[in-house]
Amino acid sequence: MKWTVGTLVKRASEILKSRGVKSARLDAELLLAHALGFKDRVKLYSEFDRPLTDEEVENYRQLIIRRAKGEPVAYITGKKEFFGFTFRVEKGVLIPRPETELLVEVVYEYLKGKEGKTVVDVGTGSGCIAISLCKLLGEKHKFYGVDISAIALKVAEKNRKILGCKNLTLLKSDLLQGIDFPVDVVVSNPPYIPLNDPEVEENVKKFEPAVALFAGKDGLDVIRRLVVQAYEKLSDGGFIALEVGKGQSEKVKELLESSGFRDINSYADLSGIERVVTGVK
Repeated sequence: MKWTVGTLVKRASEILKSRGVKSARLDAELLLAHALGFKDRVKLYSEFDRPLTDEEVENYRQLIIRRAKGEPVAYITGKKEFFGFTFRVEKGVLIPRPETELLVEVVYEYLKGKEGKTVVDVGTGSGCIAISLCKLLGEKHKFYGVDISAIALKVAEKNRKILGCKNLTLLKSDLLQGIDFPVDVVVSNPPYIPLNDPEVEENVKKFEPAVALFAGKDGLDVIRRLVVQAYEKLSDGGFIALEVGKGQSEKVKELLESSGFRDINSYADLSGIERVVTGVK
């Protein structure tokens, strides 16, 4: 059988769907676009009837096998879109999520119109939060991305160079322990999933780094440490913004209040989940 772009996408979608992949069609298209070297999957639609070589079919087949086994598309392609930018991702680094874009929006709204702030992104991972803010706000502020993972810092550095953020410095640190200078803004998407959370997909646990996902029995172990450190490091009037999990916002608000923060607020994502909690020192 001579495969075309259209027939191969259809067959791959069927295979992925039979393996329980929820976004089977989308994933099939993303992977074929990647295999063919297209900038995005839209180009597939203008070449639906294009016949494929045996080599192209085999290369694609190997990608579909990996996806059928549960490996995330972002790890297979080595990239993930976030806030309109394309970020490099590798195994060992958390894949950026759409819900984290709300965190960027909240911090952007706080920072726009201001100048000269020192912003620290704690647990920077791929650097998606710090770099997105850097790209949106230009050189008005100093940005720092800290992470305990050497792999994450390596990937974040690649993204920093590719996307061009000269005013971003990357540092290895366990939360804010390595920060010895005044900070005006702390932003973080910390690990917040409770251990043994039944809602976590098996493939997430299998492929993504546990250190970036899980934080104790109730998911708040890291946030507890971070809130205390943030209050110590932030300058008076300093701002903190944290991404939190479903049903955690009230507990995190209490943690902020008990540590001395005021003007505490929360923001819901498109699913109605209170996803971001903020406070002022």
